[in-house]
Amino acid sequence: MNENTPLLNRIADALALVPRVRAFFCGLCFSILLILAFSPIGMWFLAPLIPVPLMILAHRPHCRAWTASIFAAAGSIPAWFWTHQWVFDVSVLGAPFLILYLALWVGFYVLVAERLVRRFGSPWVTLAVVWGAVEFGRSVFLSGYPWYLSAHPLIESVTLSAPAGIGGFPLVTLFAAFVSSGITILMVSDRRVNALLEITAVIVVWVSTGFVAIGLVTEGEDEIVVGIVQPNIPQDNRMDWTERQRYSDWLMLRSLTEASALDPEVAPDVILWPEGLTPGWTFDPVALEIERSAGYGWKMEPDFPGDAPDLVVPRTIPATRIVDELLEFQAGIGIPMIVGGPTFHNLDIVKVQQGWIEYQNDGIGNSAFLVEDGAISQTWYDKLHLTPFGEVMPVISRWDWLEQSLLSLGASGMSFSIVPGDEPVVLEFEVDDRPEPVRAATPICFEATIASVCRELVFGGGERRADLLVNITNDGWFGFWDPGREAHLLTSRWRSVELATPMVRSANTGFSCAIDTSGRVTAREITPLGDDPREGFLNTRVRLGSGSTIYARIGNLVGWGVFGIVGVGVIVSFLRKTSEPTPMSDQ
Repeated sequence: MNENTPLLNRIADALALVPRVRAFFCGLCFSILLILAFSPIGMWFLAPLIPVPLMILAHRPHCRAWTASIFAAAGSIPAWFWTHQWVFDVSVLGAPFLILYLALWVGFYVLVAERLVRRFGSPWVTLAVVWGAVEFGRSVFLSGYPWYLSAHPLIESVTLSAPAGIGGFPLVTLFAAFVSSGITILMVSDRRVNALLEITAVIVVWVSTGFVAIGLVTEGEDEIVVGIVQPNIPQDNRMDWTERQRYSDWLMLRSLTEASALDPEVAPDVILWPEGLTPGWTFDPVALEIERSAGYGWKMEPDFPGDAPDLVVPRTIPATRIVDELLEFQAGIGIPMIVGGPTFHNLDIVKVQQGWIEYQNDGIGNSAFLVEDGAISQTWYDKLHLTPFGEVMPVISRWDWLEQSLLSLGASGMSFSIVPGDEPVVLEFEVDDRPEPVRAATPICFEATIASVCRELVFGGGERRADLLVNITNDGWFGFWDPGREAHLLTSRWRSVELATPMVRSANTGFSCAIDTSGRVTAREITPLGDDPREGFLNTRVRLGSGSTIYARIGNLVGWGVFGIVGVGVIVSFLRKTSEPTPMSDQ
């Protein structure tokens, strides 16, 4: 070893004496960097460094690729455990499987990247392209889980995130990955000058593309004021909502909505409620008429000593009373409202025995409704993309018996009765002094993290069909873990950049906010009405979207293109199995 060999290369050679430890150490370094880059620490500028340890390992594993991939995957487990610790409160048995699933993607990267570098050389290009393909693959495979992707923290830089308006988030991932692979070559190669030139060239192209993308965005001229209601209803209450709690929560929601509507500083043009927070059993007009005709009533005696003890209400109320009061209230304030609630498909209310009634149906929709002029619009949006392992089990849900068996083991008490919608409906509401109605696309909860869903909602058919993204969500699932809520918000912000469309979020337990077309959070401080800082409202001005983006027209072409290139490369590498391997080059 000559004295000019880079120090990190010497360390790597020393670790090569115990290659399994080295592989685990690389996975562990990946874990540390990912944890540092995301909330609660938030060192976003470290994002291009996150894949570097895995790239070093794939470039020179010093052991069989399978062995290196397994130990690297094991080393990544602390990151996935840290970022997903809240899942243990939802499903103690399900959380380890999710953590293992995410770790396997890390091992998969090492396995594929090592093979392609060994077969084709050109590690600077190969390591970057494979990383882009694997990150995109995780975002679409098995319904997709695009959370905690390495480039997500870069939304904090307007310039570095702006290329998403051209090629979507995968293009930003690719730019960052080329910087990562350049750093890798710089650390393990003697050809440091060339590596520095490559890193510099990528950064110059990246920043230049960002400025071009910013220049292509057309700023809208129209503004509206959005009122966001943020309750703080614990998720365990939502899982077992008694009739008294439902009515008590309705009164709380009404107070928050009234405070938003009567804000002396700025009156809202529309008011938003979070996902699924209408406290009645249903909200779609068809099911409501069936419920009303059945004459079913709610018994309001407490189910247990602490069941909304301060509530004063008759012993029995009609099942539709909350909805009827909501419609009357909305007509009184005269402000359109977008609220989240359930829909029943082919509802039939059946008396199964004396004193017991069963709501039979062919499925329940997770929906967003427009309430205007004291009535529920006859068109509403049903969630298109169900949350994997939260509302549906990819592949597994095809067999009811298997789904129920797994639920009984990992998430007792839950049921997957939600059915997806059929079309990307946009909600339209009138605003005074505006000749055209405002068109709102309403991705629900997890959907705001799925680029293809938001693109279909805002630019279905290639033309702009929505002026505003409204993300209604119930982030009560994250329980004590605020970094999970921050990750949901962080991932959602990319949709505004890709589609040049602002987003407003109404979230149960937070974080409710407004996001501009650059992905910046422009308002998030709610006005609390009581002692609970998470229970309040936020009225904020939002400039409506205008024009289009290249991404809106081409979709995930970059992501699928990179994924296809790597797929072809893997196939060709096996076809060339009997040929001599291509010598590795550090350039």
